[in-house]
Amino acid sequence: MKKTTILLSLIITSFASYSQEFLGIKVDGTKESVIAKYKAKGFKISIPPSDNAVTMDGIVDNSKVEVLIVSTPITHKVWQIQVYLEKDYSWGNIKKRYEKYLALLTEKYGTPNDSFSFFKDPYYEGDGYEMSAIRTDKVVYSAFWENVSLSITEWQQVCIKYENSVNAELYTKERNTIDKTIY
Repeated sequence: MKKTTILLSLIITSFASYSQEFLGIKVDGTKESVIAKYKAKGFKISIPPSDNAVTMDGIVDNSKVEVLIVSTPITHKVWQIQVYLEKDYSWGNIKKRYEKYLALLTEKYGTPNDSFSFFKDPYYEGDGYEMSAIRTDKVVYSAFWENVSLSITEWQQVCIKYENSVNAELYTKERNTIDKTIY
């Protein structure tokens, strides 16, 4: 329990909306500079980088964490960091983890701008097939604040995403520039 509480605190305090950082590393700068900073903290590249993204694995308070660093397509400025917590194999555990992070993020950022918690047909909570529903993307447990979101993913993980709004706009501009040259 103590391990979980410390992990929760580390992750939540790393996502301050004004500091734009995770584990003391700003959600900004070039993709290569951010990768180097995570490597210095012991993270390792787990999926070879593409032009716009890289996945790194690391340990935060004895728990495995996957960090996806997403950058703009031309200038390679980091605009989003996605943090995936350890995979869960039971509905009760994943829901409990989601609810803990929801409570902590709500305490930090206030009531979410939007929040959803439901199953899509034919699934429903209590049917015994909750994990099948998750794996088939039929579970919608998500909460959204300005630049921060929380969700249960089809990979059976709780994910916290943080966006740098300035660089997100840059991403859109660069993506549109590329689209115009293709068409």
